[in-house]
Amino acid sequence: MPFLDQVNTDSRARVSLSPGSYGTGSQPGLKILQYIEKSSKPDKSGAMRHSFLVAATRPSRESAASAKTGNGGTPLDTPDYEGMAFFALSIHPMWLNWESVALAYNEVGKDSEGNVKVDYVAKVIADGDCSQESIDKAKSYYQQVATKKVMDANTPEDQIGQAVLTQYSKELTQISIKIGTLMRLIDWKYQETQSKHRNEFASFDIKDLVNTEFSGKVQKSNQASSDTSEVDSVYSRK
Repeated sequence: MPFLDQVNTDSRARVSLSPGSYGTGSQPGLKILQYIEKSSKPDKSGAMRHSFLVAATRPSRESAASAKTGNGGTPLDTPDYEGMAFFALSIHPMWLNWESVALAYNEVGKDSEGNVKVDYVAKVIADGDCSQESIDKAKSYYQQVATKKVMDANTPEDQIGQAVLTQYSKELTQISIKIGTLMRLIDWKYQETQSKHRNEFASFDIKDLVNTEFSGKVQKSNQASSDTSEVDSVYSRK
């Protein structure tokens, strides 16, 4: 079958994309150019760290705002948006099920008193996407993950109980952040059918994000001695 539509022909110099916000809620400013196979690998937790190469399709908001204008309204400095940024998205196989997602969004959706505002667990059970038994198994799994991390940190015995609860919440919050990023990218890619594709997230091929245009924030890499840029966040589409 034809393959030229999959070949990356980009020949721009690999300079770092300037930090800033690219695009808005209705207009993209970044584009995923390539899935980087050699940099995509599982981390120590078992989550797959997917790596992409991203370019800008327009100047950042900061660059455009700082461009000087002459008396006749003619820009004296053209906002620059050359360069590339790396984008990493880690997804654990366990996160790609309704049990994990429902537990995660229940957790981050609690009010200041710890009460669940919208019960997504009850909804997925009612819809038949999972059962109370499968929810309990998922909850037990994340409690075990949290307990192991607390014990590995040599937490004092009198602090273990609270530390496990705190770590459990962190595990679920992490899921909501990563799956939330994936959902926002799906929204940008499938603008007319985003609801359908969101609900098929478990079978979504991450590599299909190549060529997706979206808006987001770019920052300098926080790795020591690195002069590269990376996508820090993906903005929601209106």
